[in-house]
This record gives sequence, C-alpha cells and structure tokens, in this order.
Amino acid sequence: MTKQLTRAMPALIVVLVIIPIYLSRLDHVVGMVVDDAWYVLLAKALADGHGYELINAPMSGILPGYPPGFPALLSVIFQIRPEFPANVWLLKSVSIAAMLGVAVLSYWYFHRQRQLPRHLAALAAIGVGATPAFVFLATSTVMSECVFTLAQLGVVVVAHRAIAEPNERTRLAVVAAVLGAATVLIRSVGVGVVAAVFLYFLKERQWKHASTFAVVVALIAGPWLLYSRAHAPTVEDQQIHRGSLVHGYGEQFWMRWAGSATSGRVTARDLPDRIATNLVDISGRSVGGIFAPVLLRPPEESGEEVVSLAGRVSWTFVGIGGLPANMAVSLLLSALIVWGFIRTVRERVTVAEILVPVSLVITVLWPFWSFRFVVPLTPFLYLYFVKGLTVSPRLPLARVALLTVIGLNLYDHAGYVSTLRSEPQRIDWLAKFSELETSLDWMKAHLNEDAVVAATNPALVHLWTGQKTITLDRVTEPWSAWRDRGARYIACLVPHELPSASRGPYRLLYTSASEDPTAFWIIDID
Repeated sequence: MTKQLTRAMPALIVVLVIIPIYLSRLDHVVGMVVDDAWYVLLAKALADGHGYELINAPMSGILPGYPPGFPALLSVIFQIRPEFPANVWLLKSVSIAAMLGVAVLSYWYFHRQRQLPRHLAALAAIGVGATPAFVFLATSTVMSECVFTLAQLGVVVVAHRAIAEPNERTRLAVVAAVLGAATVLIRSVGVGVVAAVFLYFLKERQWKHASTFAVVVALIAGPWLLYSRAHAPTVEDQQIHRGSLVHGYGEQFWMRWAGSATSGRVTARDLPDRIATNLVDISGRSVGGIFAPVLLRPPEESGEEVVSLAGRVSWTFVGIGGLPANMAVSLLLSALIVWGFIRTVRERVTVAEILVPVSLVITVLWPFWSFRFVVPLTPFLYLYFVKGLTVSPRLPLARVALLTVIGLNLYDHAGYVSTLRSEPQRIDWLAKFSELETSLDWMKAHLNEDAVVAATNPALVHLWTGQKTITLDRVTEPWSAWRDRGARYIACLVPHELPSASRGPYRLLYTSASEDPTAFWIIDID
C-alpha cells in the first residue's frame, strides 16, 4: 500500500495544484469566441430533438460544417439541465474535467512511457494543466480544445502502449482507433493524430494492426464524413446564412481567412506567404503564448491570447504578440523545443514524434491564426522542452526552467483572481461580456420576435433571445442585400463604428455607449 501511495502521490499533487486554479477562475461568460456559441446551440438542437442542424437559421435543414462529437457531449448537459444560460457552469465542467484528465494523463505519459523522472514528470504535468490558455478555454468559454487535447493525448498513449505490449496489441490498436475516430469527430484536425498512428504502426512493421486501426477509424468516422458531404449546405443556404459553418473545409482552405467568404480567395501562388506567416506565428508567438503568456499581456487579460495572439485576425480586431522582445523569447523557446525534439528523435521515434510534425504541417497550411491549433500539442511541447534542457543529471536546468514557467503562470492566475475579487470591472473579458449581455437582454425585450436578425454572433443571439438569425460578416453592403436575405435587424455585437448612410436609410435602435463611436449597435433596416 505504501509503495502504491508513493507512485500515486505525484499525480495526486498535480490534481491538487490544478483544481483550485480552474475553480477560482470559473465564470458565467459564454459565446464570446462565437465558435463556442455554435457548440452550445448545436448541443441544444440535439438535446431538444431537432437533429444536428442550425436551429437559428430562418430556413430548416442546414447541416453545420463542425463535426458532431463535442456538441453531442454537451447535449448530455442539456438533458440534465436544459435552461440556458443557467447551465453554463455545467457545460464548462466538461472541459474542466477534461483538463484534469490531461494533467494526470500527461504525468503518466511523461513518466511511464517517456521515462522522465517522477519529479520532472509531475512538474511538466502541472505546467501543462496550469497553462493559462487551457484555463481560459475551460472556464471562460465553451470551446472544444480541452476535450480534444485529452482525446488526442489518449490516442498517443494507447498507440504507444500497443507497440510496447505485443500480447495486447490487437485490442489496443482497436482502442486507439476508437479514440482516434472520436478525436476526428470532436475536431476535424484530429485527422493528424489518426495519420500519425497509422504511420507509426507502419514504421514498426505492424501491417495487420495498421490495417485494423484504419478500418475501425473508417467505420466510426466515415459515416459522418459521407453524410456531411452528401448533405452539405446549398449555395443558396451559404449566400443567405453565411459564416464558417456553412462552408466545407475544402472551400475554406482557399479562402484568405477560413470561414469568411468575404475575405477573398487565394491561389497556389499565395500559399508560400501563408506558410511563412503561420511559421512566424507558431515560433515567434504561439510557443511564447503557451510557456510565458504573462510577458505578452497583463494578468487581467489572462488567457485572452487564445483569441488575440496573432496579427490582424478578422475585420474587427488586431491581435497581440508582435513586440520584438516578446517574439525573441518565443523564438528562443521554440529553438529549445526543436533541439529537444531532435534529441528525442535520435533516441527513438514514437507516435508523438510523427504527430507533432503532421499537426504543424496542417497548421501552417490553414488560413487561420495558429495558436488554437498549437495549444493541443502542449503536452508534447513540454516533453521536448524538458528533453532540450536535460544535459546532465548534475545540472538541474529542466527542473529550474519548469519551476520558472510554473511560477510565471501561477503569478498570472493569482493576478487574475486577485483582480477578479477586488476590481472585476478591470477584467477585460468579463467587461466585454457584461456589455454583450446587456445588449442581448435589450434585444430579447424590444425586438419583434418574428423578425430575422443579421448578427455578428448569430448563435448566441438565438440562444439568448429565440430570434431567427443569420451571420453578419460585413457591413459594407447596401441594406437591400440584407433585406433580400430576410433580415430586418442588423446587430453588430463587436466594437464597430455605425454604418454610413450610403448603405441606405436605417433607424438606430440601440447602442451600448452613445458617446463611443465604436460601440455595439442594433439598427432597423425595414
């Protein structure tokens, strides 16, 4: 019993450090990323028996481009407590539980499968779990990254074990395939871990198990891929509803900005520039945003690197992370991680050493800011960070570096929680949501409930008010174009100046700040 307790103690310490961070930062914000509002809306659609479709749309039967795994998981919460937004804390509990799983599984992976000493494995696991981006995603959004990270790490652990245990290889290959298919059904980028495991089995000359893995993944994930292709939104649905959910990934790849048809299209000649931009974002911003984000912004904005760590990311926002000093720190950390990766590959190539390059190739090719794609790789980045610093047992560089990173992130969380308790109005994310919440309450009380609203956050507007909505992706078109799509109201729920009268006559119904030229506003174009 004493020996078992000794083995379990580091994992217990990891949990005891991580839980207070997440509970102390849990808030009532939902839908601010926009994507998380879609996840909640789709979960509600499934729970209410409407099927997997956009229940906000004025036309029925629009199949979303998002895979159904995460909304299906959230729909269980709606079965337990259907009232929105009263169930937001329960919806977030899914991601919080997932992150506890990530932290514990990271420790097990680091120590048992990658042979890190217990103390380094525990410190690295705490570092992963305490990453401000993960804490923010779990407590201030209802995004899928936390659950996706757990699923992806689970696939890697099981596939690694399948090679290590010949007598259990077939069973574990099937388990890895089930987890891999689930990962794809949570986020389509999960195809990276599926490809990595398949290539890993081939590298180990496990032809039978590679085939078994591929067949099981195809049987589970294939029906969704075929169904989504057969029932893709029509061109008319795309033109009326707009937004990322009505465009397939093949279409989005050739957009200048994924999901925004109005951003323009690119050709193969534009891909080198895209790749160069994303490489800079990954090495010069994203790595710093994972290991030392407090150097990028104050603690009261803790975690907001998830939505702002890039250059210009949309028609309404310019991101952070471009200061030369901050980029230098990130580049230094990236170089250290690359060195750790090289040292690891020299020892042995496992599934992780295939997954990371495959995932990064997908990331650099995709027209979206890179940080959200890099964050799920955090457990592996910590592994290579430690490997890059493990020069000699006599030099505790890795231990000191991990303690420094953890210290910076704990300082970040402490500053956030302190501000939350003393001056909550200084918390940027909460202040923005308060303004949004007030606007949504006004809409629910004053708009004609039968009218269609063109909104920058159509899913959240529908969840909050019950209004039918379409996506407001730009305000430069004449109002006649929006009326042709069925809209009566235009709701710009991001800071933006009022539209010019050249678009046509309109009536200003609401503004969140009458003296601010870039406030939220709602107009009647009828």
